[in-house]
Amino acid sequence: MARRPRVFGSGLLYHVIARGNHRQHTFLRPEDYEAYLERVARYHRSCGVFLYAYCLMPNHVHLLVQTGETPLARFMQGVQQTYTQYFNREHGKVGHAFQGRYKAIVCDKEVYLFTLIRYIHLNPVRAGLVKRPEQYPYSGHGVYMSGRATEVLDPRPGLGMFGGRAAYGRFVAEALGEGHREEYYRVQDQRFLGPEEFTAGFQAPQAPLPRAKERRSLNAALRAMAAFGRVSPAVLRGPDRGWRIAKLRTLVAYTLVRLAGYSVTDVAAALGRDVTTVSSQLSRLAKRVETDPAIEREVQRLGKIV
Repeated sequence: MARRPRVFGSGLLYHVIARGNHRQHTFLRPEDYEAYLERVARYHRSCGVFLYAYCLMPNHVHLLVQTGETPLARFMQGVQQTYTQYFNREHGKVGHAFQGRYKAIVCDKEVYLFTLIRYIHLNPVRAGLVKRPEQYPYSGHGVYMSGRATEVLDPRPGLGMFGGRAAYGRFVAEALGEGHREEYYRVQDQRFLGPEEFTAGFQAPQAPLPRAKERRSLNAALRAMAAFGRVSPAVLRGPDRGWRIAKLRTLVAYTLVRLAGYSVTDVAAALGRDVTTVSSQLSRLAKRVETDPAIEREVQRLGKIV
């Protein structure tokens, strides 16, 4: 079957898999792993992508990234090309270090974010390289367990959604004996991981990608939603923790992130809150939206404003 063109757009979650050329090792010594991670750190900052998880295996790489306004291809081109130049120079080789075409699977974030973070970080355990993920130095698991951001990965948004380091650790431990999950690779139309309605949104003629450029600015959306709630944006950004304002603030954040596709980082900044707090609130509200029709209706009403 012919290869499909890649799907690019801002705010999309990608599971990227880059394999060594002819399945050969792309990392031969600890310095090679560090050189690759240094490039991930450099280009994720310059390209504005957010990294949720990573794992560097001896002959392949897993990255779980969410794009900003810069296409994923620019980020991957920077990382792969400069690492290949380094690898060939250091080891006296020529040609490609990686297969010519990396996988870039567009994932339904609402359905797969948590399990993909865990699956990626457990790669070394499944491969028999270590018995526990914390023993492997070239994945993001140790960063999550420390709770401290590095140049490569900031675990705080993810930990906020998990409910903290202890909750994340328990979630990973539950799958220690889990084997290969073929469903994470058996994707629809060679490009998508998600339910049919998720895939259909990209396949429909003229279907807009999430976070389309013509969408109103975040500040404009926030002003409109504040007006709907009969408060000023300053109140939503302010210290008021009363029940009515706190509820409205959470509903606004949920609508902006989950329905409109703005990043958690941007929404947290716009509301004057830290990312972990907003992520935790979104996770709790998501459960209520599923079970409380009244809350779901409130979210849908706000969603029409954005």
